[in-house]
Amino acid sequence: MSSSEKYRILLIEPSEIIASGFRAVVSKSTDFEIVNTLSNLSYYTPAQAHCDIIVINPAVINYNERFDIRSYFLSDDEDICIVALTNSGYEENVMRQYDGCINIYDNTARIFQKLHTAIEEAKQSPKNELNELSTRERDILVAVAKGKTNKEIADEYNISVYTVISHRRNISRKLGINSIPGLTVYAIMNKLIDISDFN
Repeated sequence: MSSSEKYRILLIEPSEIIASGFRAVVSKSTDFEIVNTLSNLSYYTPAQAHCDIIVINPAVINYNERFDIRSYFLSDDEDICIVALTNSGYEENVMRQYDGCINIYDNTARIFQKLHTAIEEAKQSPKNELNELSTRERDILVAVAKGKTNKEIADEYNISVYTVISHRRNISRKLGINSIPGLTVYAIMNKLIDISDFN
């Protein structure tokens, strides 16, 4: 990027007040510019991904899909910096998918610092491995590989059967494996379980 170019930001924020405030802050920057603002993720199209940074309120994403945020925005040939814009805390598994996090209470200098840090984070450790499983997803995968039913898994982890099904769907989507034998082989090959567990 040349010294005269600015990092282009796509803002996805449902609150008009927060979006207007963020745009006003960014307008003061010599390093950043907002190229588009969406109020809803459903308005997003890959054509709008001609930006360097996506700043998004995690609340616009369906809860069951918050663990796979990067799949919305990344294709094989691009790696966009994704920054959360929040006013509250989220689960660690949700937040670690982002390159940075801006709180609506951050001041202007802190916002710019966090944007620069997020860009550096994205460059140093690109997160284009969409098949990375969360800790809970690994737990569910092991339970499935060991032959446990959805009800047994739900009882073991004190979650609903619906949540187990959602985790299983996310695991299958991330790994590209839809069968229990396939998931079992994956778990064994990645040393999540030992083959002796089946004897």
